[in-house]
Amino acid sequence: MSVTFILLNPFFEELIVRAYTMSEMIRLGGSGWLAVLISVAVQMSYHLYQGAAGAITITIIFTVFSIYYVRTRRVVPLILAHLGYDLHALFAGRF
Repeated sequence: MSVTFILLNPFFEELIVRAYTMSEMIRLGGSGWLAVLISVAVQMSYHLYQGAAGAITITIIFTVFSIYYVRTRRVVPLILAHLGYDLHALFAGRF
């Protein structure tokens, strides 16, 4: 079950929380930086269960991913990077 979740989660999280949310924010007149801030805040809101150290680490990753998206509008590399991060966590025993 964990493997199924890890394989599907990056698609939903990156497509919905990052690509859709950021694109709509920008389309509605928000700046790219506002879209980055909101995207990171939304993602952090449901990752707080990972504790303070995990939250700080993941905030950095979400910020880098969001800046990449706002500059390139390419989501596939982010899905693959997210998948790689989650698979690494699974095999390292942190998931």
